[in-house]
Amino acid sequence: MFLAEKTIEEIRSVRQKYDRIMSESGVNAFRELDRLEENALQSGRLDRKYKELIALGMSIGQSCYGCIEYHVTKAVEFGATRDEVIETTAVALALGGGTVQWPARFVFRVLEDLGVE
Repeated sequence: MFLAEKTIEEIRSVRQKYDRIMSESGVNAFRELDRLEENALQSGRLDRKYKELIALGMSIGQSCYGCIEYHVTKAVEFGATRDEVIETTAVALALGGGTVQWPARFVFRVLEDLGVE
């Protein structure tokens, strides 16, 4: 099944399960990457909301559906509005072209799942 056809909860569950398995594998590289991302996304000169929106744009460009689910959810959690998420998606689509249309569509599905109107 195409990843984007799975439910948001299935995608979230798979991401969480394998994040945990990778972290507990004993291979430090997985934990180091998690720490790097955690540190990079902390509020600093840019608020966390904006960092999540940047990460969302990059996730769309990379067609990473699990990443899209995560960063849309976090952006909303940190105060991003539907319009801000949509505008971020539009920038990613403009820069990524036709190959990111499916990931861009998926953003709307995550917003729908979160009940963000």
